[in-house]
Amino acid sequence: MEEKPKLLYEDIVGLIDFRGIKQAKIAEVMKMSYNNWYKTRQNNLRNITINEVDELAMFLELPPEQVFSLCYAVYKRAWIEQQQAAKDVEPKPQPMTE
Repeated sequence: MEEKPKLLYEDIVGLIDFRGIKQAKIAEVMKMSYNNWYKTRQNNLRNITINEVDELAMFLELPPEQVFSLCYAVYKRAWIEQQQAAKDVEPKPQPMTE
């Protein structure tokens, strides 16, 4: 069985870091202020628009589908972590006593 080659990055943040692109340049390309880009990253790219994905795709010279997928990976990983954290916090059922 043939294994898939391991990517050098798992998501858009990994790709940006791998390429050594400055965060301020990414904000500029996406037509955001640096503070807005920072908040967007902190919110796991939850409020990113299709237009911003397209601008980023053109800058990175990648298909928009791939850029969207890499952005979605950031969001999905955070969502899964949030679900796991919620599971860990749920109170465990106590045995009934009389």
